[in-house]
Amino acid sequence: MSDRRKYPDLVAQKDALSLYFDALLREEAQLEPEWAEPTVEIVPQLPVLAPPVLQTLQMPEPELATAVSQEDGPPAWADSNFQALLFKVGGLTLAVPLIELSGIQEWHGEQVTPMPGRISWYLGLMQYRGRSVPVIDTAELVLPTDRLQRLEAAATRLNRVVFIDDGRWGLACDEVAEVISLEPEQVRWRSNRTKRGWLAGTVIEQMCAIIDPPAFARMLATGMADDAEDETTDA
Repeated sequence: MSDRRKYPDLVAQKDALSLYFDALLREEAQLEPEWAEPTVEIVPQLPVLAPPVLQTLQMPEPELATAVSQEDGPPAWADSNFQALLFKVGGLTLAVPLIELSGIQEWHGEQVTPMPGRISWYLGLMQYRGRSVPVIDTAELVLPTDRLQRLEAAATRLNRVVFIDDGRWGLACDEVAEVISLEPEQVRWRSNRTKRGWLAGTVIEQMCAIIDPPAFARMLATGMADDAEDETTDA
């Protein structure tokens, strides 16, 4: 008996996730997906923000291998088998390659210093390795608007912080899962990253989206100026 007959709920869930990831990777010239929900847009329309001014973050430039990231296709670290850490944000599973992972720390809201006047996903500053590091609510930044409306409050949801870009940014998340090994051919790499440049590709088997940490850090440092500009031209 086929899996579709034995486990109809599981198959339906995988089919839905497949459509969800397809929507993330669909090029602008392609047709809209044939499903009832509106087209998924990972990055909400947000105002352009100036990068936070942090005197404590006067750090040397990262190594070239970490700083350089291809705009299209697989990143440099995906030339061969690589390991990635899975973590969850608002029901979405993301994967960060271990080679680009700076560390993990428990989330303690009382240890985060809020920055008045910042947008909601900018949570504040957290001490990490003797430095004040900006921490963001990853779910608020990457989830589509309809899912954000069902998102629990950060105080009850956040559990860990994943650090990238040599510890310059902290991505607060709901849960840290296991480490997986992937071959490049298992990943559906994006061929065009003019929008959502942080999204390198997806793995349907593990039902996760792979982030490109250098691209994610650049997006945060520039206040998402490029993404906001794209939204005005893609209507």
